[in-house]
Order: sequence, then structure tokens, then C-alpha cells
Amino acid sequence: MKITLKKCLAALGMVGLCVWLIGCGKSEGPVAESTVPLERGEHIMYGSYQGEAIEWRVLDKKGDKVLLLSEYGLDIQPFDTSDVSRVLWKDSTMRKWLNNDFYDNAFSENEKKNIVLSYSKGFKKNNESVYVDLPEPYWHLERETEDKIFLLSYTELCEYLVKNTEVGYYDPDRTYNELLCYPTEYAKKYLKQVFEIDTCGWWLCNPEYDTGDGAAMQIEMISAYGQLEVEDKENGKNNAVRPAMWVTWQSDMQVYERFTWLLCEIILS
Repeated sequence: MKITLKKCLAALGMVGLCVWLIGCGKSEGPVAESTVPLERGEHIMYGSYQGEAIEWRVLDKKGDKVLLLSEYGLDIQPFDTSDVSRVLWKDSTMRKWLNNDFYDNAFSENEKKNIVLSYSKGFKKNNESVYVDLPEPYWHLERETEDKIFLLSYTELCEYLVKNTEVGYYDPDRTYNELLCYPTEYAKKYLKQVFEIDTCGWWLCNPEYDTGDGAAMQIEMISAYGQLEVEDKENGKNNAVRPAMWVTWQSDMQVYERFTWLLCEIILS
């Protein structure tokens, strides 16, 4: 069915009205102080990898900076390929790959100028103590390093992606649509799917806390079904990489109008 000019104008009017109504209904909070004209959950296009433009989801914003997570799994990589049995994020080959190979290949020199070094201790409120009587050590470890490109930690995942207000933290008995990840066409070439599904698993940045039983050799990840699991650090066939980064917002950054495209698809159908 052909789309008429009148329908296009009506569609754009509807988009504008919806955006205005959504903006009017937003509550005040820490993100209100930001100067970035984006909201959590919106998408922008920035950089490219293996011939595909990278789509990013907005997770947070502070001042003139915005936290982005790649919407898709961009590559299939092991978390660590070193000979050591236990590795932290700071020493992992994943961290080196993201901040060297990926960083150099995915962004132009001008784009690199907007990517900032960031540091995070995570969110203690989203953590669980290994021992009930002690506030530390925590079961889910954090990055606690300065990086331009990184992976989300468990507590950041809970803060930014998991909507579970009943208990306030990730519930392992539930699956979360917010955590589902789809691989890019490039990543599909190297992905080993165990089941016939379209989604894929993806790495978090943290190993489990070392309790002396060898569990620390396992790295936390999100399964293709949206559940928290652990995986051997050398596994380079099943899990995708979803990079995250803080960037300084620029007015010429390309915002991906996902809602507009969805509306046009409905009209064209």
C-alpha cells in the first residue's frame, strides 16, 4: 500500500504529540540536571563495526555526558584467553581487546574525541553479600578501573536494565525481556547456537567472588533467554560482546528514531 502525503503528515504529527506528552509526564530526578536532549531508552547511531553501523541504547546521562550500551551483540569473543585460572576484569584480554582493537576499528578519530575515560564502583544497593553477617565481600565484583570501552557489571545491569521493583534486585527465577540480545549479521557468523533461537548470550564484566571452590573461574553473563548465568572465561563461541561507554554528547550525533520507523511500518502494512 502506498503511503500518501496526508498520512505522512498525520504520522509525524502523532509522533510529535507523543513526544510532547511523554516529555510532560517525566518526573524530576538526577537525570533532569543533564543538558543532553535524550532520555533513557532512546537510541543513537555512533561508529561502525565490521561494515555495520552501531546502534546504542541510552542508559544514563550526567551533565553533558551519556552512557551508551550497544543494542546488539557486535562480536563473539572469549572473556579471557590467558593461562591463569582466575582473572579479574582489569587483567582480562576482553578489556584489552575492547580498549584497543575494538576502539581503534569502530570509531573515527573525531568520534574517539567524544569517548571519555570513566570509572565506576557500581551500585552497592544491587549487590548481595556472600556472607549474611558481613557487608563485604560482595558476590558480584565490579570493574573499578578507568576505561573508555567496558562491559556492564551485574549491579549496573540491575540499575539500568532490570525492572523488578518488587524485590529491588535481579530475581534468578525470572527472565527479563530487557536483557535479551540479538547478534549482528557479522556476529552470527561466529556464534554457536545451542538452541534454535534468534537471541544470544552476552558477557558481563565480573567473575563470581572466589569462595575457594573454583567458582571464580566462571564469568557472569546473560543467557540467550535473559537470565543471569556463568560461563568459562575461555568460551569464545556462545557469548556476544555488548560494549558500553560514556560519551560527550554532540548536537550532530545521529538519533535513531525507532518509534517513527515503527509507525511508518504500521502505515505501510
